[in-house]
Amino acid sequence: MDPAHPLESAIHRELARVGICTLAELGELLPGYPQTDIMAAVARLTQEGALAHRHAGSLHPLLWLPPCRPSRRSAPEAMTSAA
Repeated sequence: MDPAHPLESAIHRELARVGICTLAELGELLPGYPQTDIMAAVARLTQEGALAHRHAGSLHPLLWLPPCRPSRRSAPEAMTSAA
């Protein structure tokens, strides 16, 4: 996580710690940040694929960190370019 974005780093840290939570719970875990800033950061991170979310049949979406994805280059390409 880029240290130039302390809120995004804090979101990542808290989700790594708790695993899954609602947006409201995330706000409680980050009391030093305005809720509007948290919502904007979550929207940005979700759009970038850095967060996963799902609406669980209510107004409270569940948030979590997605599993690590391999880079766009395949493993053989990465190995040949490293050589």
